[in-house]
Amino acid sequence: MKILHISNFVQKQKGRLQWNHCFKINNGFIRNGHNVCTFSDRDMSRMNLLNKLNNNKNLNKYLIETFKNFFPDLVVLGHADKIHHETLNEFRSINKNIKIIEWNVDNYFLDNTEQKLKSRSHLIDAYFITNADEAIRSCLNENNSISFFPNIFDKSIENLRIYENHSYDYDVFYALSYGVGTGKIRYSKSDYQREIFLDHITKNYPKIKTNFYGYLGKQPVWGNEFEKELNKSPISLNLSRKPYLKFYSSDRISQYLGNGSCIFIDINSKLDELFTNEEVIFFDSNDVTSLGKKLHDALENIDNVRSIAKKGWERGHKYYNEIIITNYFIDIAFNGKATQEYSWPLHTFKK
Repeated sequence: MKILHISNFVQKQKGRLQWNHCFKINNGFIRNGHNVCTFSDRDMSRMNLLNKLNNNKNLNKYLIETFKNFFPDLVVLGHADKIHHETLNEFRSINKNIKIIEWNVDNYFLDNTEQKLKSRSHLIDAYFITNADEAIRSCLNENNSISFFPNIFDKSIENLRIYENHSYDYDVFYALSYGVGTGKIRYSKSDYQREIFLDHITKNYPKIKTNFYGYLGKQPVWGNEFEKELNKSPISLNLSRKPYLKFYSSDRISQYLGNGSCIFIDINSKLDELFTNEEVIFFDSNDVTSLGKKLHDALENIDNVRSIAKKGWERGHKYYNEIIITNYFIDIAFNGKATQEYSWPLHTFKK
């Protein structure tokens, strides 16, 4: 199958976002035997100054020509906000059998995600998102669906095995990002929802050696430096922004756990339906003291921490990897529902 994958392939960021889902999804399609043509909408937009002046008209013309030359069977959109509705309509006029799907890894109720999906619902055959709350059906029309998919693990990207380390410089790692655009702390936008947990740990457990980034003036860390710092601690914190949505997690979950770190996950995410207590450690974000106490107790038995990390690493890479999940995308896109067995609770919503 020929697949045209349109997403932000972040060339502007000079490799510091090498873990982005767009790369894992590309890898999955290719490893499933498909021919993939990539189109980075935001990078292409920046290449021509006229795009700023004419609402990316040149970009969309370029994309239509790419579609004609490649003539794909499937178009995959991922956070491709520069693409006009008229362009997707043109795809259908060129190839009446085309399937168009879209994936998203944001919280449905943050960053205008709901409205973005609603706005072109009439053009999309199937949506895929890392949320499983029934509320996500609000973006649909009578002819399409939206399905949950787990954050993707990819051994070629998450290639560390931190649980095998013999020693560590720190006890716990966490990196606030403040968004991937600038990669720097936004001093006017403190992330209080997550900082309160970091405050609690640093103030009440001074003996715990923390390696926190994007916090107390320490800039976020990216790319290879991110991996180097992550590798210095046996434990990492998976803290996501509210509101809580079923199964939603920052995509840090696959970066941390996929590299063999023992992760702490908020039980309110209901991810205990995807991971067991033997594979991750759950805490209750409604009780700020829950995280600090569980972290302190876990560090009393570092061998158990390593064991939990290894089992979580094994589950992530075995059941939620790029090959399985991209096959799931294709399964639903062309069959309207999952026709195979998958190792997570299936949630596909229709209007």
